[in-house]
Amino acid sequence: ALASGYHNQPEMTQEKFKPSFLDETKTLFRTGDLGKQTAPGIIEFMGRKDNQVKVNGYRIDPGEIEYQLTRYAPIERAIVLPVQVNNQTQLSAYCQTDKTLEIAEIRELLAKFLPVYMIPSYFIFLKQFPLTRHGKLDLHSLRELRETGKSLVNSNYVAPRNYLESNLVSIWEKILSKHPIGIFDNFFEIGGHSLLLSRVVTRVHKELNVSVKLADFFKVPTIAGLATLISQTQYNYREPIPAIPPQKSYPM
Repeated sequence: ALASGYHNQPEMTQEKFKPSFLDETKTLFRTGDLGKQTAPGIIEFMGRKDNQVKVNGYRIDPGEIEYQLTRYAPIERAIVLPVQVNNQTQLSAYCQTDKTLEIAEIRELLAKFLPVYMIPSYFIFLKQFPLTRHGKLDLHSLRELRETGKSLVNSNYVAPRNYLESNLVSIWEKILSKHPIGIFDNFFEIGGHSLLLSRVVTRVHKELNVSVKLADFFKVPTIAGLATLISQTQYNYREPIPAIPPQKSYPM
């Protein structure tokens, strides 16, 4: 289902569509993917020639995210890398800054300029990026820092305190396949990402009959914060009245 070229753009067509080495009468489209032919009709995927990564089915250029991060004055430099978490590719942002920053504020800022699937799941703040002995950026050390960053997640489990928090926890646990989830656990730091976030929003609306915006999650990515937001803004939301247990009757 690929076109034979770009409409009214012959130079780009010539750049991206090359004569086929399999059939001179046809052309091949230069996708930017790298591969090698291991057998007739079989091509083994080797990765990307450029810096694009594929996350949850979307092609993403980390450079676009890095640019938006560095527009935020306290961040001097930013690197965004794909990381593997529970056999899924997610984005981790490494920000060079000497300030104390709020992740929720950065996520909210990015949401104004980027689609939700391009907002990193993890943020690591460094005063200086690690370098190799040759003075180049040490990407391997950066990825290891993401593993260390897990210790920043609130490890003190706090159980839900009311009906709304209990239902939100149940929804998160089903979608994230994680148990238990405390009310102060950060959605993005316990494995959440953009596609799962959309499922949570849909499930919350279906089961609790309340509307939650994707942007709300960047402001309050915890059960406790989300429950407070719903209680304060959803005027049609009411806690269900507990059923009165039937009274036992005794023969007189």
